[in-house]
Amino acid sequence: MVPLTIAGNLFIWLLIAAFLYIFKGKSYAVYYLSLLLIIWLAVYGMKSLFMFPRPETGRILVDAAGYSFPSSHTALAFGTATFLHPVSGKSSYLFWLFAIMMGISRITVGVHYPTDVIAGAIAGIILGYAGLLFYPAFVRKVNRFRID
Repeated sequence: MVPLTIAGNLFIWLLIAAFLYIFKGKSYAVYYLSLLLIIWLAVYGMKSLFMFPRPETGRILVDAAGYSFPSSHTALAFGTATFLHPVSGKSSYLFWLFAIMMGISRITVGVHYPTDVIAGAIAGIILGYAGLLFYPAFVRKVNRFRID
C-alpha cells in the first residue's frame, strides 16, 4: 500500500499524461494535466475551508502535512478514472481499481479517515465528469487558435 500511496504524489499522473500524449495527442494530455490542476486546487480550497486535522495515530511509513478532508490523492485518482473511462475501453476497470486502491491505501497508511476518502472520491468523480463535459469546448477553442 505504501508504494501506491507514494506514487500518487506526482509520478503516476505524469506517467498517465505521457501515455495520453503518445496515444491521444498533445491537446488531450494538456487538458488532462489542466484537469488535474483544477481538481488539486478545488480540493486544497476545500481543505482550507474545512480544516479537519489528520489522524494522529496509525501512520505507517508515510507522513502527510496539512489538513485531511478531502483526500487529494483519492480525488485525483477518481477524477482520472472518470475522465479516462470513455477512452480507455476494456481497460477502464484498471483506472477504477487503481482509484479504489488509492483511497484504501490512504486510510491504511493512516493519513486519512474514511470520510476524507469518500469525499475525495465524490469530488474527483464530479470534477472528472465536468472535465468530460467541457472537453469538446476546449478542443474547439484550441483548433480555432491553432497555427499550423
